[in-house]
Parts: sequence; C-alpha cells; structure tokens
Amino acid sequence: MDVFVTGGTGCIGSAVVKKLVREDLRVIGLARSDAATEKLRALGASAYPGDLRSPDSWVSRAASCDAVIHTGATFTEDMGRVDRQSMLALKQAAKHRKQPLQIVYTGGIWLYPASQDDKVITEKTPFAPLPAFRFMSETIRTLSHGTDLNLTVVHPALVCSQSAGPIADMTRALKAGEPFETRATASTIWPLIEVGDLATLYLLAIRNARFRMSLIAGSIPGISVGHLASHISARHGRPLELASAPAPQESAVDQDWAAGYALSQRIDVSHAQRATGWRPELSTIEDLVVTLSR
Repeated sequence: MDVFVTGGTGCIGSAVVKKLVREDLRVIGLARSDAATEKLRALGASAYPGDLRSPDSWVSRAASCDAVIHTGATFTEDMGRVDRQSMLALKQAAKHRKQPLQIVYTGGIWLYPASQDDKVITEKTPFAPLPAFRFMSETIRTLSHGTDLNLTVVHPALVCSQSAGPIADMTRALKAGEPFETRATASTIWPLIEVGDLATLYLLAIRNARFRMSLIAGSIPGISVGHLASHISARHGRPLELASAPAPQESAVDQDWAAGYALSQRIDVSHAQRATGWRPELSTIEDLVVTLSR
C-alpha cells in the first residue's frame, strides 16, 4: 500500500510515518525543505517536494496513492485557508480515480464542547469548535460531500510524547524549578493520548477503511490537571506548582490555539476500539507518566 502523508515531520506525523514504515507500507511524505526531506528519509519514507500552500504541486501525486493521511498544519494566520484549499484541491484531484481515495484527516478534541453534567464526549456529540479550529469542521464537511473519498476523521485527545504535550511540558517546568503555567485550573479535566498509540490508530484506520468514519482517540478518557501534576510530582519526588496563564490579549480569538487547554472534557473511546480493534498500550496514567516524564 502506498500512503501519502502531510506533516510527516511533526509530532503526530513523524510517529505515523515511523509506524507505517515499520508495518512495511510505502510512505511518501510531503517535504517543503531539505531538512524535512532528510528527516523523512531518516524515518524510512521517501520525500515529495511541495508545500501545503501550493497544493497544485503535490495533490496529483497524493491522489495516485492508495491513501492520504493529513496531519499537516501551518499554525499561521492563514492556517484555515491553507487547510481548506489543500483539501479541496486533493478532493478535486481524486475525481480522476477509478476507486475512491482513502483519506485520514486529523481533527481534534477541541472541535467538541466542554463536557456538561459529567456527560462524556462521543463521535455523536455535535461540534462546537473553538474559533481557532472552526475551519476544521468546515473542511470535514467539504470532504464528506460526494462519493470521491473514503473519509476517516481522527480526533486526538491531548497528544503526549517525551518531548511535546502536557506531560513533557509539566516535567520541564518541574525540573526547571518553575510553576507550570496553563490556561486550565487544577480541576480541569484533560483527555490524553500517547503519540505512538495514536499512530497505531491511524494505521488501523487505513486498514479498516469505511466510506465515512469518525474516531475519537484517547487512552486516558479524562484526568484532572491537579491529579496529573501530582503523578508527575510523585515520579520526581518534588512538588509541581500550577499557575494560571490568562489568554493573551494581543492575539485574536481565531488564532488562540492554546484556548483548548481551558476546556474540561471527558471522552468515550469505545467506538474507535470497536471499529478498528485498537488497544492503546499506555492505557493508565501511571504508564504514561513513567514512560514520558523523564
């Protein structure tokens, strides 16, 4: 199977590329620089030159593959426009195929609202996206129209690795003897997922393709920020202080990409497990903290 990956050098994308290569899939990563090309090749993938902002340069190559996994994002002022234009161009390119193109699109848990009255978020929960990520719901709607694509949307919880995500950020603050600044409070509930377990779900998503599928991805359905901090404190034998970080006044709400940390969310991941057979390896907070907080 040939799989085209955007964002293959990012936190999620590089884990996905590594997982697919290990499973002997042929991976082509979109590369907009020599450094990205070198990183993709080091992961065992081939690199195809191009930029999300110039989709005409790469969508034909992507549409010729068996599947496309979209994890790329610019995190610039024009992120929404770039995302919509690139996915629309890919959808147009797929019209020339004999069989529908399989696409795995990366959404996010922040497309959903805060949990209310202890109700968990499921794939059936209506979207209520933060302003900075509203474009994703529009892109998903565009990709869902028609019969040219077999679309799977993966909605990751807060992604954790040894170098990125809440656990790594808390650990760095603790080791530096500084408080961990966050938009959350100690009682805010965060769902979590380790990046390698998330990559496994992407693999299973392309192996269990359906015409339309939505998957919420989390190994920890929800843990309070205070409880998470206490686990990291116990791991290192010293207390981690939490500090409130207000919303930056200089940023427009449609560029406030960190606003989601203030959302209190609890998720149900049973659908992802039933639909794909996915079983996260790091499924307890103890496993996550021991593995990632170093």
